[in-house]
Amino acid sequence: MKNPTTYAEWVKCFDLAKEGTYDEEVLKDIKNGTLTLSAGVGGRIAKQMNEVIQARLKKASDKFTRAMNFNKGDLNMLTNSLLLLRKEFKFLIEFARVPILPEEDVKKFVDIIKKQADSMQESLEKTSRTDRTGMLTSIVRKNKINNLEVK
Repeated sequence: MKNPTTYAEWVKCFDLAKEGTYDEEVLKDIKNGTLTLSAGVGGRIAKQMNEVIQARLKKASDKFTRAMNFNKGDLNMLTNSLLLLRKEFKFLIEFARVPILPEEDVKKFVDIIKKQADSMQESLEKTSRTDRTGMLTSIVRKNKINNLEVK
């Protein structure tokens, strides 16, 4: 891969990001990519970015739900699933911080991601309250998926 400089190259990066198989390379390339946001291009880039974020949020949520359905009370598996979900949210925040987009667009995307993480964390904490042992609540709180401080 190379740093994208044309709209087509940016779309290729977005497609790879949707797949989720080359995340580190995609991040590196888009951080160093350039593009002149002429009339209409900025809107198309923002639309592509939104599609990637929405697809990845849905995929992450579905994957987490499947893991929870199969974990059979395994607290280590729960912890790992929470950490993977948080890692996905952190990736998406880094992904959203594309240098070619206006700061207000970047902020909107980051806010969408953080809001989703907060919503899921709130739901997990609410659900975990039904566990009488308190172990589930403890794990959910110690491994918050919305702890998204990124360097």
